[in-house]
Amino acid sequence: KDPNSLSNLDQDLPNYAQHMVPIHSLPQEWLWCETWCSNSTKSHAKTIDLCNNPMTKRPKLDAARSIIGPIWVHYDDEIRRVESDALQSRAEQIEDDVLQALEQEKVQIL
Repeated sequence: KDPNSLSNLDQDLPNYAQHMVPIHSLPQEWLWCETWCSNSTKSHAKTIDLCNNPMTKRPKLDAARSIIGPIWVHYDDEIRRVESDALQSRAEQIEDDVLQALEQEKVQIL
């Protein structure tokens, strides 16, 4: 385990500080999680934690699709499209650069 990892900062910091500062729990609606909250309370959630559910063991993106619903699928598809367009644009730029470099070499050889 990486000792410099911030992966558990949300747990470690309160544990460290609990004897120095008062720590209060937020109502459940502020952090809904499939692991410990029921579906009947999800509609009141202000934030949704896509935590790893030990019961399902599914990847977080799969969980997002089912927990958050169609809007997540829309956002995910849009992000994938933007990423694909950016990669395609970069590939075309590299191809143009290579062709230009080859043309420069051909001119120098002649």
